[in-house]
Order: sequence, then C-alpha cells, then structure tokens
Amino acid sequence: MITSYDQLTIKQYLQLKLIAELESDPLIRKMKMLAEVSGQTLEWAEALPIGELVSRLEKLDRIAEIPEGGKVNMKLKAGGKKWILKWRTQDLLGSQYIDSMHFLKDETKIEKNIHNVLASIAVEVNWYGKELPYDGNNHKERAETFKNELKMAQVYPIYVFFCEYYKTLTDNIQTYLMAEAEKVVKEVAEHFETSGVGLQP
Repeated sequence: MITSYDQLTIKQYLQLKLIAELESDPLIRKMKMLAEVSGQTLEWAEALPIGELVSRLEKLDRIAEIPEGGKVNMKLKAGGKKWILKWRTQDLLGSQYIDSMHFLKDETKIEKNIHNVLASIAVEVNWYGKELPYDGNNHKERAETFKNELKMAQVYPIYVFFCEYYKTLTDNIQTYLMAEAEKVVKEVAEHFETSGVGLQP
C-alpha cells in the first residue's frame, strides 16, 4: 500500500481527486481511495477486518498531506527514456506551442492535464544527452507514459510552477510570436524594396 503522497503516480493522484469530487459518503469515499492506493477493489476494502481497515485508513489520511515546496526538476525519466522539459519561450517549437496552449488555455484544468502539458513540452534525449526531434504525433503515448509512471514528488513542484507562472508564460509566448511575425513581415518588405518590386498599399 502507498503510504506517502510522494509515491503516487499522476494517474493515482487524479483518480483520488475524482473519487473525492464524486463520492459524497465520507466512509465509502475513504474506502474507495484506500482501494485505489492499494491496487485493489472496493470489495477488497469492505472485506478487511475492522482493526486492519482502521489502521489502513489512518495511513491513508497521511497521504493527503501534500508537502510544501519541492525542487522543480525539468529532467524526467519515464518509459525507459530520458526527457527534458522545454518551458522557455525561445526553446519551444511552433508545434509544441500549439500543443501546450491547447492544455493550458483553461487555467482551472491545468492540474487534470498536467501529464498532457508535460508531454507537449517534453523532448526525448539520448543517453549522451543529445536532444531528439519533437514528434507531436506521439503525444498521446507520451502523456499516458508520464501519467502512469511519473511520481507526484517530482510532478507537483512542476505543477505549482506552471500555476504560478501560467499567465507570464502565455503572455511571453504570445509576445515572442508577435515579435517574430513582425520581424518576418519587415524582412519580406525589405526584400521587395531591394528587388525593386515594392509592396502595394
């Protein structure tokens, strides 16, 4: 049985949140959560001797104690591979921007989509540290791998980071893209001027 918040995977954490939101009966809610962190069914929890059930439920209460702080580590290991998170504006590809903004557009859903956000900005690196090309077609597979394997001990500080800097990040990205677009328009205009064609008003 998982006895610490840090040991939860993203999938288990999201499932516990869902149970907490949907189950109104406090005892059934705790028993469902106990079954989830134990990798068992509700029937298993219901069949436990009362002494053991109480003991396990007490441990379950400690799981809910989310640790404060935590180091933000932008390097991940999942699916037998190494990944690096490219969160800085200048490091993102256009396709990564589109993918990540799809999951960041609603600030209230960042938590539920943290594995999708990570999959959008993660780039695989080989064992020599060389970055491999980003492939948006593998997003779903990446997201599921992160959801099933990454522990909240590493993910939660990243989630807090995105929540705190969400607006700044999105504003910076949009400003950067606008600046790049203006730069391209200027270069095209200069090209036409030097070639003698000129731009029509």
